[in-house]
Amino acid sequence: MQEALLHYIWQYQKFSSSKLYTTDRSALVITRVGTPNLRSGPDFLDAQLYFDALTWSGPVEIHVKSSDWYRHAHQLDSNYDNVILHVVWEHDTDIIYSSGKKIPTLQLKDFVDKNTLELYKKQFSKSPKALACESEIHQFSHFQWHQWLERLFVERIEERVRGIHTLLASFKNDWEEVLYLLLFKAYGLNINGDAFFESAKLTPFRIVRKLADKPLDMEALFMGQVGLLNTDSTDLYLLELKKRYAYLRVKFTALKFGVLRVQFARLRPSNFPTVRVAQLAALYAKRTQLFQEIIQQEDPEQCFDTFQVSLSEYWKTHYNFGTESRFRIKKISRSFFNLILINVILPLRFAYSRYLGESGEDALFHWVQYIPKEKNRIIEIFDQFKVPIKCAGDSQAILHLYKNYCKVKHCLSCNVRFHLMKG
Repeated sequence: MQEALLHYIWQYQKFSSSKLYTTDRSALVITRVGTPNLRSGPDFLDAQLYFDALTWSGPVEIHVKSSDWYRHAHQLDSNYDNVILHVVWEHDTDIIYSSGKKIPTLQLKDFVDKNTLELYKKQFSKSPKALACESEIHQFSHFQWHQWLERLFVERIEERVRGIHTLLASFKNDWEEVLYLLLFKAYGLNINGDAFFESAKLTPFRIVRKLADKPLDMEALFMGQVGLLNTDSTDLYLLELKKRYAYLRVKFTALKFGVLRVQFARLRPSNFPTVRVAQLAALYAKRTQLFQEIIQQEDPEQCFDTFQVSLSEYWKTHYNFGTESRFRIKKISRSFFNLILINVILPLRFAYSRYLGESGEDALFHWVQYIPKEKNRIIEIFDQFKVPIKCAGDSQAILHLYKNYCKVKHCLSCNVRFHLMKG
């Protein structure tokens, strides 16, 4: 028996509920099973039950065995003090509240239909190759996929929105500063994202605002804060930036150094931290009201034009300080902008819509249809099973599905498995 199946059985009431009783033989009526809790704490929240001649509202916890309560140390966690029902497959010991009273327990194996268990065994006992449901996935129609992927995409965006709310709380609800922080992280990509983000947090946005229309000072500030000026070279451009940065350090005492070092290894020259920081500096030297511009734009094309800023003459012939290269104008590519759209702009626009009391979903789906689907190993797995992945919204939904459902075997919370189990 797996706990995931018990969650499924409880949530969808795949048991005989007409004559339920607890392990103490108290009659039990389920008015509401509650809402699955995806965070820490009891498994289901806001359930409603009737037993002992009273109506009870609160959380429900689910385990394979009653003793798992102690194995998971729930007796030491105050989040579990108000659990109104312990749902188990096998009741092997009584669980006691801190008050000394026993927690009401429902032993599910007394009420589950054998056909449900057989169906589960049939569909889950196979050894999966890539996906647990790969042999039956073709039974899930394109229309069903369309609905499920839309919901998954919103889940993924809402996950990022929670991170945005955390930043807003830390930075006095300044949407411009939150955008600035998220852009720094995104421009650093996976390899340098954390270092870029840390340096942005240590560079107050009020200082950035004061350097508007001063592209060389902005570049000196950003390069210095990321640690890219800490190199010995006679390069005249580097020496000028060092000079300006030293002055800014004296002028703005609020500046602090980051502790994470940026990396050049395993990066294409166009993604070198020097190039990405120069692009950010050019962007913010020209636009310190960037958030307001993005919020007012009607489609991604307008937004793409906003990010197309020109760098200084130096960067047209350099990827790094002191090393000359072939002439190339280093504006951000369409593919890089699409990453910015998916990871920063769409979540932020969605969060702001919610902040204004609007749904935001129509605009979200309107924008995401412009972005081509991503290409990676996970998308290739679903492609081979003919899952309809048409745009970046679909591919983001698939990545969310794989990470939060397939990889961690939360199959019974997935609409695909729910449909197959019904069949």
